[in-house]
Amino acid sequence: MNNISEDFFRLGIEFNEKLIGYADLAISKDNTAELGIAIGESTLWGKGLGNNAARCMIDYGLKELGITRFEAETHEKNFRSRKMLEKLRFKEVSRIGYDEYFGTNNQLIQY
Repeated sequence: MNNISEDFFRLGIEFNEKLIGYADLAISKDNTAELGIAIGESTLWGKGLGNNAARCMIDYGLKELGITRFEAETHEKNFRSRKMLEKLRFKEVSRIGYDEYFGTNNQLIQY
């Protein structure tokens, strides 16, 4: 996957030699980056693939980009994403904004 700018990094996530999603880092100021993970096939959700990809991106951010603070955001009803972030030791810091999630307006949670 091609990067568009120097402050945004997106890498593909592969499983069984198939592209199944992506992981990205959007770098902001003060060595901070927002982590994003997406797994496209719902049959692959809950199998630890996103967690592994997130760990790899965090490691890459720390070692290669000098990132010292990672942030993330997810929907209140996205229980798998919330569980993954909590396993990675992300802490909830706010609940600001709403966005559509599976057809309903849903609270956003910032980590």
